Amino acid sequence: MLRKYFPTTLHILFTYFVNSYFFFTFFFLFLNLTYAQEDSDFVIPDSLQQKTFNELRTAFENVEKDSLQKIFYAKSYLAKAIKEKDKLNQMIGYEFLGKSFRTDYRKSFSYFDKGIAVSKDFSNERYPAIFYTYKGAVLQYKGKYKESLDNYLEAMDAADKSGNLELYYVNKYNIGTVKWRLEQYQEALDIYKECYAFEKNNPKRDTLDFMLSHLALANLYIETKQLDSAAFYIDKGIRIAAFTKNPRIYNLFVLNEGMRLFYKKQYLTAIDSIQKTIPVLMSDRDKSCIIDAYFHLGKAHDSLQQKETAIVYYKKVDSVFSEHTNFISTKVMENYDALYQYYKSQNDIQKQLHYTNRKLFADSIFYNNYRYLSATISKKFDRRSLLSEQEKLNAALKKKDRKFNVFLKIAGAVFCLFIFLLALFYYKQQRLKRRFQEFVTQHTQKSTLIPTQTVQATEETIGIPQEIVDHLLKQLATFEKETAYIHADITLTDLAKKFKTNSAYLSKVINTFKDKNFAEYLNDLRVDYAIDKIQNDKHFLLYTIKAIALEVGFNNSQSFARAFKRKTKMQPSDFIKQVKNITI
Repeated sequence: MLRKYFPTTLHILFTYFVNSYFFFTFFFLFLNLTYAQEDSDFVIPDSLQQKTFNELRTAFENVEKDSLQKIFYAKSYLAKAIKEKDKLNQMIGYEFLGKSFRTDYRKSFSYFDKGIAVSKDFSNERYPAIFYTYKGAVLQYKGKYKESLDNYLEAMDAADKSGNLELYYVNKYNIGTVKWRLEQYQEALDIYKECYAFEKNNPKRDTLDFMLSHLALANLYIETKQLDSAAFYIDKGIRIAAFTKNPRIYNLFVLNEGMRLFYKKQYLTAIDSIQKTIPVLMSDRDKSCIIDAYFHLGKAHDSLQQKETAIVYYKKVDSVFSEHTNFISTKVMENYDALYQYYKSQNDIQKQLHYTNRKLFADSIFYNNYRYLSATISKKFDRRSLLSEQEKLNAALKKKDRKFNVFLKIAGAVFCLFIFLLALFYYKQQRLKRRFQEFVTQHTQKSTLIPTQTVQATEETIGIPQEIVDHLLKQLATFEKETAYIHADITLTDLAKKFKTNSAYLSKVINTFKDKNFAEYLNDLRVDYAIDKIQNDKHFLLYTIKAIALEVGFNNSQSFARAFKRKTKMQPSDFIKQVKNITI
């Protein structure tokens, strides 16, 4: 089973240690064959020419630490698949190569992307979903949550289409983990509960994954202060971890129990539980666990009025975060608040400034990581107030206002820029509103007119017998009345056959009597239909632009948007927004 991404299950770092004479020879052979050549030029060595795919896979999987040797076998596997034009094994080869370049994620992603490209015209329950899953996990580990979410969503979509339920829920779980990192706890909890229900009823479930699901639910119930529910999953998880003799997971459950006891205000018992986990958590790659442990130890001692001991643990949080800044959280921010408030009570301005600067540094990481994805976090900590406090402390230390004046000038410039942008936004909104009103007025007036108009055209001028012209105009009227134009992929040739004429006659009649070519005629009908639906069908207001485009006969949202703007001088999204403003 593919392991779900849980904060330490993505093993990225590995060693290049070489300890045998055989491998020195292999190493130089590999350099010549791999880095000097492209995939398509790679030549499988004679010793591997007769190997089957299964034998090459086994050789690849048996190499644990030697990344160069893994790449060599993966290259051989891919070269064999390309030579035999075996698409499935090409994708497997790209997966092997992507997994081999673990310290160079850009190189790794290049192979995953090649695998995605190969899989586009190939139906398989594993591909391309697995490529997106790997990319999402790496990006999540690197703290690139927006890109990580995008890849998990692509993986879920692909797994859903191929019917791979297990891979679908793996990625859903991973999305829950991203939301957990973003401290969107309730959303993460809802996702984990759904994944847990699937896993509980899955006879092929992986024991470690099942334990991790208990751990995740316990942690989220603690974060949402549903402490009795947390106790249920902690108790079950501890029993499973003890049975499977997994010390790391066991200690993580003990840590969660300690945090639960802290929020139950059983501070001494909480301290005892958390202290037991420290030796194991100190060596854990997921530094958020040791940060949680030190932070709650600090808070527990703080609650017992043991300030000096609490500060020792708060400083330990700072020490861990200084070396592992991708493990940012509101707990880290709260930790710096506690340090700042303590030294403020001691009237130690130097330490106040130090921890204010540390918090500003943390805040900059916080802001960059979360500004696009978590509105809740941005509300919790006001960066402006932090900068203001920093300026005050600098003024107290240096007794100079030079930096403060610079700050004021910058703030003034930012304020002016803000006012300018606000005015520009207001101007654009008013212009859109005027365009909308003008268009709606013109559109309404046009709709009240008789839809036919007399065109001075004779058989001699257009070269078509009058009875055929009359027949085609009648057919076009029926075509418009029955809204047959909303069906996708209508062509001039197809419509001419339906009208029992030829495309030249039909094109000429449309050009003459509709005063536009066939494409414009068709697009205008569809746009008019879309406008009518947007204005009169409240359900249409809930559709995406892509959904509206497909509904009215366009093949994609881009062509719909172009046709819509050509006719209305507005983007569809702006038009919908104006309609919503009227209906509110």
